[in-house]
Amino acid sequence: MRTKHISTVLILTAAISLVVLSGCSSAPGADLQVSGPADGADLSSANDLLNNLLPGEDQAADPASDAAQIGDDETDPGTGSDSAFLIQTRQVPDDFDWQALPVMPELSENVLAIYQHGIALGREPTNFSVIGDCQAIPFVFMGPIGRNEVLPPSHEQTLWETISQFEDSFLHESTSVRGGFTAASILNPMQADPQLCKPGETPLACEFRLHDPAFIFITLETWADPETIERYETYLRGILEYVIQQGTVPILITKADVAEVRESIHIINPAIAKIAYEYDVPLVNFWRAAQSLPNRGIDPEREGFHLSEEGFDLKNLLALQALALVTQKIETDLGIEQETNAATGVGAQPAVTPESDLQVPEVTILANPECAGGCIFFGLAESTDGDVELQGVFAYDHAQQALVQILPAGFDLQDIHPDGNRLLVNHNKFLFALDLEVSSSELISDNLYWLGEQSAYWAGSGSESTVIQIDVDTPYQGDTGRAIGLFPASRGQTVYFESGSCDSKNFCTIEGVYQQLPDQAPALLDNPLRTVFSPDGNWYASLDPDAATVENGGNLRYFLLQDPNTGSSSRRIVYLPTGSGFRVFPGVRAYAFSPNSDQLFIFYDYYSSYFEKSIRFETYLLELGSAMTLHEYGDMIGNYGTFKPKLVWSPDGQKVLFFLTDNPSGEEYSLSVYKTIIGTEDRLIPYSLNIYSSQNYFYITNIGWQKP
Repeated sequence: MRTKHISTVLILTAAISLVVLSGCSSAPGADLQVSGPADGADLSSANDLLNNLLPGEDQAADPASDAAQIGDDETDPGTGSDSAFLIQTRQVPDDFDWQALPVMPELSENVLAIYQHGIALGREPTNFSVIGDCQAIPFVFMGPIGRNEVLPPSHEQTLWETISQFEDSFLHESTSVRGGFTAASILNPMQADPQLCKPGETPLACEFRLHDPAFIFITLETWADPETIERYETYLRGILEYVIQQGTVPILITKADVAEVRESIHIINPAIAKIAYEYDVPLVNFWRAAQSLPNRGIDPEREGFHLSEEGFDLKNLLALQALALVTQKIETDLGIEQETNAATGVGAQPAVTPESDLQVPEVTILANPECAGGCIFFGLAESTDGDVELQGVFAYDHAQQALVQILPAGFDLQDIHPDGNRLLVNHNKFLFALDLEVSSSELISDNLYWLGEQSAYWAGSGSESTVIQIDVDTPYQGDTGRAIGLFPASRGQTVYFESGSCDSKNFCTIEGVYQQLPDQAPALLDNPLRTVFSPDGNWYASLDPDAATVENGGNLRYFLLQDPNTGSSSRRIVYLPTGSGFRVFPGVRAYAFSPNSDQLFIFYDYYSSYFEKSIRFETYLLELGSAMTLHEYGDMIGNYGTFKPKLVWSPDGQKVLFFLTDNPSGEEYSLSVYKTIIGTEDRLIPYSLNIYSSQNYFYITNIGWQKP
């Protein structure tokens, strides 16, 4: 392992002059002129640079007099967790010169106010996170310090103490960092890691829930279209305001490359510096320091965007120094040492009524649809930063191509009776049987476990049908834990369930799938992913969790089929085509058995782990039986695979409808229906576009198509 102390990093001598002697009257606190370095200047040690950047014991950082000013109409920020933090801003001077800003931030009292607010909310004072793109992943940013590859000189005690205080964060992989991320990505739930983040949770909200940082570095170096820098500023402001409201001290960093320069004019760096000044938060002017590095800190062998080794080293050291300055000010001015906060939670959470205190809700049937071709019933959930709210139960009339809402927000669909007139629905723990023919409802249970995907279904048909459900007090129990979900399959009294735990609605960890026969102990079938049983219970399809790795992005190009009664001896492995493209990993995203259990329709997603979204998808029809014939059934460009696509067969087995969500404008999510007719060339035909839309991320929970 390479170990590099700061004293061995080569820095141009001119960098010292740049940091210590330069400035401009237009920049707050700066009072000297800048002289640009020459590429051929002599090399010197970064140790001198460090000593000039960090104030000595008798040179405590003193913020400029106007660094903490706020407008006359602003109010001092509050620090209590029971009220919103009032974000202060200040007017950016007309002659603002970002290039002349000092390399190290000048800290104001605003840092203290944000920090105190965060401590009241439960931020973890020994954690920092990172928001950024490929140049901010821990392999190159802060990670080299955590891996002891780049270290400060032995006499810089403050920096060593800072490393010790934040030792668990240097190698932390923030969910708000990924190659290809832009300022817009951070606030986009489509870009969140589906393995770690809740449905609808943004990468930023996910990072706060998982790591709870008191400090966060923001180093976003790319923007798809420099001509629309106003949008970059809008998203960056949104990020900054979210971070500040959470009581986390942001540290922004300018970029060294000039990839966004247009006609010798920088685009991104002025926006970063201006916003940091406006919100009065720390800014590391990395660009200014990098001007004294060979090739100004950019790798000459690459495309002009990525940093050189010297550039990465300097960026890491400057970030470490800035973190040390901020924590020093907090300790000095507030007398607070960085110790683990006993408080927990991400922000002030709304009070939640205990389940035992919930009252039976009134069931109001909003409409009674009459679907000539049978209704497609489904539940709908919306999510804001992972906070899932059920939006009610809907019916899609296939013949009329119309969407009707049956039950209001708060209700979810569990199952549809074979007669097509009765539904199992729930409102939290209350399970109801709904009879649409006579517009009535009956309370079935007030103790339903409802956080999994499906917790109740009808077994059997006609008057002999019974309700199978997960009861909180007496759930089905396997060796790996309690039941959290059920799989409807018509095989006598056999019950199939999955065990595990759920942190919140539809955010669950699956530990195993079981077969429960009457009067027998449950038998563990496997520990598969995305399990679906055929209606007759003779097959189940699943993914192999052991094959989902970091290298393939958790996306698998094959799935397993087997009989639950005969186990692995009946197992078939079904492979789909390999994909192509940079970090494109195709994966089986969804499948659905035909009503007769003799066919399986497959949704195959070409997923880019670089952009963390779908590129296109293909569909296939698998004929079940001894031959296992696979047929291509059309493909389509779009980001549909990211939104939990749903497939549903018509009761006669002649059609498949696709309910697909997309976010083409980046502002509104839209649900559309596409149709494939089995045995014809009519495949993925747009059928009903934009039947539901929302500014919030949403997805279908359970869905089914029953006979009229």
